[in-house]
Amino acid sequence: MKFITEKDVEENLKMKELMDILEDAFYEYGEGRAGVSARNRLFTGSAFLNTMPAYIDKYGIAGLKTYIAGVNGVKFLVLFTLMEDPENFFVMEANRLGQMRTGALPGMVTRKIFKGRKFHPEFLLVGSGFQAETQLEAMKVALDLKEATVYSRHQESAEKFAKKMSEKLFMDIHVQMDKTNFRKYNVINTVTNAKEPIITEKNGPEYYHMNLVGANLPNRREVSSDVMKQSDLIIVEHMEQAMLESAEIQDVNGSERLMELKDFMLEGPTSAKRSVFKTMGIGLEDIVAGYLVVKNMGLV
Repeated sequence: MKFITEKDVEENLKMKELMDILEDAFYEYGEGRAGVSARNRLFTGSAFLNTMPAYIDKYGIAGLKTYIAGVNGVKFLVLFTLMEDPENFFVMEANRLGQMRTGALPGMVTRKIFKGRKFHPEFLLVGSGFQAETQLEAMKVALDLKEATVYSRHQESAEKFAKKMSEKLFMDIHVQMDKTNFRKYNVINTVTNAKEPIITEKNGPEYYHMNLVGANLPNRREVSSDVMKQSDLIIVEHMEQAMLESAEIQDVNGSERLMELKDFMLEGPTSAKRSVFKTMGIGLEDIVAGYLVVKNMGLV
């Protein structure tokens, strides 16, 4: 058994590589050469134990992400083994890994959404916390952004985030505090714990691609029902999990515009003018991110 630390992950996981392997993994999943189960949440009486299993034949690995979350915090781990050599087993600290793959996946999907399409991205990031950092990093890679805008409920948080990330990513980051101005952005990532919609038909843009990253419990939502119902294309990673955990996806249950990411990856370019990707996180993303770390470390 090999133990992989947060420092190992930090040094061996880069955004472009991670986006590429996630794209490959979802193609494999679409072809039936990978599999996942929906997240299982087990309430212990004082905390929730979460498990997210997956396998992928191409990389010969099977494993899961697991974390326990309670009043005293949360601890993330990714565990996987080489299927042909089960003694070759990895246990990986996964706070940074989770942050990276949570950013990389919407970036990968956005890159595919706009592949071959000419447009000028006007990007808005809603949220300025820990997870927002890799959302911006991935979107810069996906769209070759030179500038971006951030919105937060608290102006001080937005300004602090803009200063930090403009220096880190060498780009101009503006602060937007007026939600009525959201209409001018055509690509929006939301990464919040909002219980009430931040984006509605009244303040949302006419044409858009939105990546909904936060609000992964059914009592939370980042966009309103009318936004979901007017969208031409809605993508989720795992239908069963999304129906259980996302109020936004429950809004469009049964819609022919709703599809899984693995199927979207096989279908090719889209002409949708209003698209939404709701990411909940599945174990496949975590184990391939973990595999990329140990591959770059020379351990596989």
